[in-house]
Amino acid sequence: MAYDEQPAERTRETLSDEGPLPELVETVLAVPLHRTLGLRLIDPDDAAAGVELDVRGAALNPSRVLHGAVAPLMMDVACYLAVMAELEPGANAVTVSIASSLLTAVPAGARVRAHGRIDRRGRGLAHLSATVHDGERLVATAQVVKALVLPQGSV
Repeated sequence: MAYDEQPAERTRETLSDEGPLPELVETVLAVPLHRTLGLRLIDPDDAAAGVELDVRGAALNPSRVLHGAVAPLMMDVACYLAVMAELEPGANAVTVSIASSLLTAVPAGARVRAHGRIDRRGRGLAHLSATVHDGERLVATAQVVKALVLPQGSV
């Protein structure tokens, strides 16, 4: 599927361990920036488990540590995958706001993992939190708000 094509349907089942990588996840991972960074699922059978990448190449800043924009990007993607796992078919979510804190530098060669979780979900907004870890070490946190775009006729 090309990046600019829309997945046919998004369901809880498409984010489970049934079958090949679901179209939604393929679309997310196919975003050119995500591909350039080497962003991938932590668990190919559970997209809601989060994303990871190796700190190298485009993920590095001139000081040879994780670029400051990469951790917030990872947390936004992890939150998107977490909320999409809970939405009905045909729904989508878009970022309204993200507030992130970078807690420490991550050296080249490390593998970082981002996890997102839903803290509260209403009809129109989902409030999420996310973390990035280098092994056991917490390196970034975020609070993310996603607007829920529900299918026509949803309540």
